[in-house]
This record gives sequence, structure tokens and C-alpha cells, in this order.
Amino acid sequence: MASDWSIRILWLLSLIGLWVISEPIEAQDVTSVNQFDMQITDDGKVMRFTDADISFLETSEGSNASWNRRQLPALWLSDEARKVQEGDLFVRARVRFQGQAFENDTISIFTQNNRERISVSINGTSIFRNYTDDRHAMLGWNHPYLIPISNSLLRSGANEIVIRAESGRNHSLGIGTIAVGAHNALGSHFESQYLLRIDAPKTLNWIMLLLSVFVFVMWMGRRQEMELLWLSLTGLFWFIRNYHFFAQTVPIEPLLFQQITYYSIYFAVAVTLAFCAEFLKLRRRKFIIITMLGIGVSLSLIRLLLTLTDRTDLISSLLTIALFGFFLVILAHHTWKSRSPESWLLLILLSVASLTGVHDIGRIPNIDWWNGAGFHFQPYIGFFLFLVFMLSLARRFLSALSLVEETNLHLEKSVNEATEALAASQQAQRKMEVERALEIERERLMGEMHDGIGSSLVTALAVARRRKDPASTITTLQRALSDLKITVDSLAPIEGDVVTLLANLRHRMEQELAQAGIASIWQVEDCAPLEWMDAGHSLHLLRLLQEAISNVLQHADARFLTLSCKSSLLDDQTGILISIIDDGIGFNPQEGNGSKGLTFMRQRAAILNGKLAIENSESGGTAVNLWLAQEPVLHG
Repeated sequence: MASDWSIRILWLLSLIGLWVISEPIEAQDVTSVNQFDMQITDDGKVMRFTDADISFLETSEGSNASWNRRQLPALWLSDEARKVQEGDLFVRARVRFQGQAFENDTISIFTQNNRERISVSINGTSIFRNYTDDRHAMLGWNHPYLIPISNSLLRSGANEIVIRAESGRNHSLGIGTIAVGAHNALGSHFESQYLLRIDAPKTLNWIMLLLSVFVFVMWMGRRQEMELLWLSLTGLFWFIRNYHFFAQTVPIEPLLFQQITYYSIYFAVAVTLAFCAEFLKLRRRKFIIITMLGIGVSLSLIRLLLTLTDRTDLISSLLTIALFGFFLVILAHHTWKSRSPESWLLLILLSVASLTGVHDIGRIPNIDWWNGAGFHFQPYIGFFLFLVFMLSLARRFLSALSLVEETNLHLEKSVNEATEALAASQQAQRKMEVERALEIERERLMGEMHDGIGSSLVTALAVARRRKDPASTITTLQRALSDLKITVDSLAPIEGDVVTLLANLRHRMEQELAQAGIASIWQVEDCAPLEWMDAGHSLHLLRLLQEAISNVLQHADARFLTLSCKSSLLDDQTGILISIIDDGIGFNPQEGNGSKGLTFMRQRAAILNGKLAIENSESGGTAVNLWLAQEPVLHG
């Protein structure tokens, strides 16, 4: 390690000695070794020249009359060349170095920022050019070049490198940076510069162009989404603007291509800001968009009027930054009011874009404020503006899709609910139609029984009484007429109202009870309707109660009959209790077990899911108690 440092120190001292010896004559003698900065790295030594001899004449190699020493880079030489040249412009740059500085290392030449076609020679031997023929227009200003030097061409003493740059009459002419050194050391720098200047911008901008086409196709299908149009135009204009950063050949006439790339920046900025205005739905955004586009056209006209040569116009560049600043004020006001993440993101991104724009303006050759990062940010900032815009728009679309999905789920749920409700409604309608049909049929049967059978029984009863037939015949006819009336009553729609049903029964049986000398006592309370009590159940209930009353008439020898009804609980279940109680001779359960009437009463009670109890009352006589549930009883 110590020996390595000793060697490096000796090399530095020797180089300083060479510089001291050559310094006194540099101002007058252009044949001396050019000034340089030496860097020693792990991969070898690199000599970066800080000046070069410049000539605008095609003189012989040995002549020094036309050479003038200039600082490097010398990027604005067009005006001087036009004074002494006709047609296309050219300039030659010459640097000299001592071959023993690199011993036996394999060395290369590294140069960049040359305008535009270049050819390189060493010690009079041509070793490189970036074009195929003199008619081939090139864009070499942003391209770095690494040119290997064969050891057979090197001299142990002074070596001379000449770079010839050529450009069109109306284009810029200049010589960039020149370095000579170990191939590995310059190679790593060349690779990084080529990645940052050429490969990365080319890849990103072609991706941006393809995405712009995709977005434009989307807009063709959704014309109302103006954000898509502005986003596609943003990608297109930034691609046009950035194409000259990485392209080597000119696809169209060079001067026209130069003007397109110059003026496209104004429209790229205008459509970028138009997208932001439309995307954020700024107030009066149509006015803002028209203003942005108008300013873009105005900047183009300003540059057209102010630029009489191919010099880059500082005023229009600064006005472009001012346009960004003007929109940033509007965006900052909107962001402060809305506080939306998207507004903050765009505000920060456009602010960064403004700063990088100032950085790139400072690197313009005739402005030359600084070298900055060593490359332009514009090919990157255009892509990242487009990318962030697209991701923001995609995020909004995804949110909209999520909202659509939620809406679809809600609509599907609503449709299902509506379908179920419609099905229930249709079922209820069908039920109503069935009930209506039953009601019509019931009314028809009631009418037929009343007008037909009932009329016949009334006529037969009248004839029997007129002929004074036996009492048993008249009683039988009266009983048949009462049964018919009870049957008709059961068919009448009472909607589960047991109290009304009992009232009809009392009305039908009261005359018969009175003829038997039995007084009826009514003790019926208001009870809730039994929803399950339909016509069939009503008939079973009336027949059960009719049988109980008939038993009183035939067997009880009673003076009073009490008909009661009230709400009642049985095993914690709500219901009603119907009772028929007489004050007769009572009831012998042993004698009644085989009675068909009691058997029928129990069968009807079972059909009604009721609880029937027949027992002697505490005050004498018989009590028939029937408990019916309020809710229908479900059987598994």
C-alpha cells in the first residue's frame, strides 16, 4: 500500500514539473502540451483537458498559424465559423499529451457534447467518426463517445489528437469535453453517461409514447373523459421534445427537426398544465386551459421574433418557467382549499419540474451558468410527469370501478329484494285471487243454500204446520233449517272474529232455547281475532258448540245456559276460552264415554288444535270448555 502511494506521489510531482515547464510559453506557443486535470483511480489514470487548440481552416497538420487556444468545452462557435466558411460549418480541435504519462496502459479517448458530426484522428491517423457519409445528418451533441486507441499509434513523446466537428449552416457548432486515459477508467464513466444521457431517456420516452397511444385509444372510446385526451397529448409532445436527446440520426430535414424540437417544449408544458387543470377539476378550468394553450402559442411567436440565428433564446425559456410558476400559484390555492392528496402530489411534482427546468436552462451553451448534474433532467421529468399523471388517473379509475362494483352489488341486492318482494306480491296476489274465488264460490253456495235448500225447508215447515203434522216432524224440519243457517254462517267471511261467530250462533239458537224454556246468558268479552280461523275451522267450531247446546236441550233439564268467551293463557301460550255452562242435572262422565256426539266434539276440537274439557260445574250442571290457541299450532 505504501509503495502504491509513493508511485502516485512521484507521478504527481513529475506532472507538476511538466506543467511548470510548459506554463510560461502556453500563451504564445500552441505547440506545447495542453492544460489538463489528472485523475488517478483504481482502474488507471485519466487526463481531462481543460483547453484545446481551435481552427476553422483546413490547414496542414504541421502549420500552427490558424490554431488558437480556447477553454473546453467550446460549444458556441457557429458565428465565428460562418465568418470564414461557406456551406456547412466545421471546426477542428487539437490536444497534445505526452505518451509516457500512461506507460504501457491501454488507453482510450472520451468525448461528449460535440456538435454534431465528429471524426477523430491521432497523430494524423483517422480512428473514428460517428457518421457513414458526408450527407448523413447526425445528432451528436448529447452522445458520449468512447474511442479506443491502438498502442501502435501512440508515440513515447508528444501525441496529437484532432477532433473535427461538422454541422449544418443554421445549426450550432462546438467542441465538447475531451479526456484521455486508461480504457477501464474511462469505460465506467462512459457507461454511466451513456445510460443517463441515451439509454434511459430512450427507453422511458418510447414507453411513454406507447402508453400515450394506448391512452388515446381509450379516449376514442370515452370522449367525455377529457383527461385522457390531455394525458395522451402530454406524452406525445414530451416525446417529440425529448427525441433529440437520444436520437443520433435526424428523421426529417435538420432545420425543420430543430425547430420542431425547439417549439414543442412550449406545447408540452401547455398540455401538461391543461391535464392538471382538467384532472383536478379546477374552477373555470376551460378558461385556464385556453389560457395555457394561448401562452404556449405566444411563447412560440416570441421565440420566432427574437431568434434570428440558432442561438437558444433565454427569454422564452425563462417565460416557460414563469408559466409553470403562474400555474403553481393557481394549483397551490386549489391545494390549500381542497387538501386532497392528488393536489399535493401534483403541486410537488410541478415544483420539482420547475427546478429541473432552471437546472437545464443553466446548462444551455450560450447561457452556461453551470454544468449541473452533467446531464439534462428534461427527458426524465417529462416521463415522470406523464407517469405520475397516468398513475393518478388510473387510481381515480380504479376508485370509480370500485364504486361501480359497490353500486352493482347494491343494485343486485336491491334487485334481489325487489324480486323477492315481487314474488311475495305475486304470491299474495295469487292468494287473494284464490280467496276471492273461494269467496265468490262461498257466496254462490250461500245463495244456493239460502234460496234453494233454505226455501224448500221453510216451505216444508210451513206445510207441516198447516197440516198439523206430528211435533217430531216439525222439530226435525226446524233443526234442519237451523243447521242450514249455521252452515251458511260458517261460510260468511269473518276474518277470524270468534266473537262475531258466537253472536251468529246465539242468534240462530236463541229461538230454539226459548221454546225449550231455557234462558241464554251472554258473557262474551272482546278477544283478538284468530288469524288461522278460516271457513272450514269456523264450521267445525260452530258444529262443536251446536252439539254442546243440543246436549243441553236434550239432556240437561236446565233453566239457564251461559255462553262465555275470554282471553286465556294455557301453558304460557295465549289463546281464548269458550265455555257453555248450564244449571241442569249435571254430567256423568262414565255414561258419556260412548256417546257419538261427544266423540264428534273431541274430533272437531282436535281439528281445531284446541283443548276440550267437559265436566260438572261447581254450581251444578255441566261446563263445556274449549281453549283455542291465538297462533296456529305447527306440527312437525
